[in-house]
Amino acid sequence: QVANILLNGVKYESELNGSGETSEQPLSVKLLCSTICQMPKALRNLCINHFLGWLSFEGMLLFYTDFMGEVVFEGNPKAPHDSDEYRKYNAGVTMGCWGMCIYAFSAAFYSAVLEKLEERFSTRTLYFVAYLAFGLGTGLATLSRNIYVVLSLCSTYGILFATLCTLPYSLLCDYYQSREVSCGLGSRGEGKWDSCESLDVLCPLQFLGSQVEGTRRGMGVDISLLSCQYFLAQILVALAMGPLTAAVGSASGAMYFASLVSFLGCLFSSLCVTYESPPAEELPPAEEQRPLLPHA
Repeated sequence: QVANILLNGVKYESELNGSGETSEQPLSVKLLCSTICQMPKALRNLCINHFLGWLSFEGMLLFYTDFMGEVVFEGNPKAPHDSDEYRKYNAGVTMGCWGMCIYAFSAAFYSAVLEKLEERFSTRTLYFVAYLAFGLGTGLATLSRNIYVVLSLCSTYGILFATLCTLPYSLLCDYYQSREVSCGLGSRGEGKWDSCESLDVLCPLQFLGSQVEGTRRGMGVDISLLSCQYFLAQILVALAMGPLTAAVGSASGAMYFASLVSFLGCLFSSLCVTYESPPAEELPPAEEQRPLLPHA
């Protein structure tokens, strides 16, 4: 599904590149940095939301087996190897590995049905539900000590993982393929897309750039910007999770952190992320094309 999404976007970008004159300005580090820093608001918000998703997911993933061993099974990894506490910890880690298997199966299953769900539900709804499910799953798992409840909640982790690997790139392709967006300035097709910058409406020229100035955005750069959020999240998790778990005293701090960040991403995806509209004959009201939270 991701391959089809990116293939459609690349095909559309190649059509755009072939429809006009090609920029003569060579690619340089300065131009690349300018392209990154001057990204459209829609892409910036999408990257922030993607970062929040990976931040919450990585915080859970790296400490889940420790959470099972220390919190659920009440073990101690620092205890003597022949003690009951150490054996409990090992049993918890083993059970945590089974929980990761449940997460992997749920991710595979949700990835298989996600394309069908996109036909019935909006991208905004699927994005919101994924973050909400993960936030509830990690939060309830931290509050519960029942092993069956904790294991069953692992299925919510696969929902967020499949969503993070698919929907952001689908939205990015929608941004590039947007041909007609009502800017509230006259009727469609009047060539007033440049005025969209002052509104919270998706505007194709924000992504195409100017051929004369050599600032046309490349889809490969924008895909890389989205993918980099995964590594940025890993860096922050590596820096912050150690002091956090030390302050809390157990791996439950990482799970609470993952839950809170996921709820934050849930709100951000609903209020700030721009979602592209369907074809003209299926257009929803104008407010559906905008983020719910207006920008100053």
